[in-house]
Amino acid sequence: MNEVSPNTASIIRTVFLVPPDFATAATPLRELAASAQIGLRTISTSFIDNLHGVVRTLSIPFQYTYSQVHGLHWQRIHMAERIRARGITNEEEREPAALASAEEKFDAYLQGEGREKVIGDVLERLLSLKNEPESLAAARELTRQGVVLTWSAIEVLARDAFVYLLDSKPAYAELLLADPANRKRFSTERIEWHTLATFGYDLSSSLGSYLISKSDLKSVLAIRGAYGALFPAAAELQRLLGDRRFWNLSHKRNLIVHKRGIVDQQYLDATGDKLVVGDTIWVEPGEVEDLLETTLKVGLEIVRQVANATK
Repeated sequence: MNEVSPNTASIIRTVFLVPPDFATAATPLRELAASAQIGLRTISTSFIDNLHGVVRTLSIPFQYTYSQVHGLHWQRIHMAERIRARGITNEEEREPAALASAEEKFDAYLQGEGREKVIGDVLERLLSLKNEPESLAAARELTRQGVVLTWSAIEVLARDAFVYLLDSKPAYAELLLADPANRKRFSTERIEWHTLATFGYDLSSSLGSYLISKSDLKSVLAIRGAYGALFPAAAELQRLLGDRRFWNLSHKRNLIVHKRGIVDQQYLDATGDKLVVGDTIWVEPGEVEDLLETTLKVGLEIVRQVANATK
């Protein structure tokens, strides 16, 4: 193995996601979901799984590289023990003995000198990938898609929780539609009879489904407007929905999906990003981690408020 410089890990993490402990981060939401009613529990669990899927997807280069390195070290030790086991006369005992000895030595190796060697080999291989133009381009595209998937997860949660709340508690529509912007957004001044017909002219348990059919929650402003009206006293939810990172997540997603990540003036005006028109945005894995953390917190507060309202 070539010597790896001390800052190699930092360089690698500007390109490849080294997976964080998502399961621990998601524990508060998972515990809250476990005590919620079945409909909201399903919505919450799907959100967690969607975000976990983002982590798994962006971790593919790291996981593949680690598995490859891990396998090579294992093969070396296992092969040595198989050779040593040639001294066992009984052929039926030979392979099991070699395997048991290799497993014991490999565990000890990973807990001792081998740990740093495996880390070094993983970093060296990832550094080699970073220095290959095609691999670098693929890694950057992967993190851009991580932004898209992260926004999709919170958009789906916001929509489904909204529908669940108003289908379960239609009286909340009074709070929602007291806001003129929401009345306009959901076109409440005009009722389309053919749309009502699809609900059997009975919205007592379908009001959320009806309203979302008029206008989906596809932007930060729409999500903020809807949940701000539904839960005006939810200070933490309002703070999170107003977080600049959440705002930027939406605009980065739109730029990636609609402009292939090519910066335009509209994006610069919205985000204040220090780029110029024509640049291609590069989202580092650390930023994706930050966006995932923010999104998870937004989701937790949305679920918390809806769960309290539908007890």
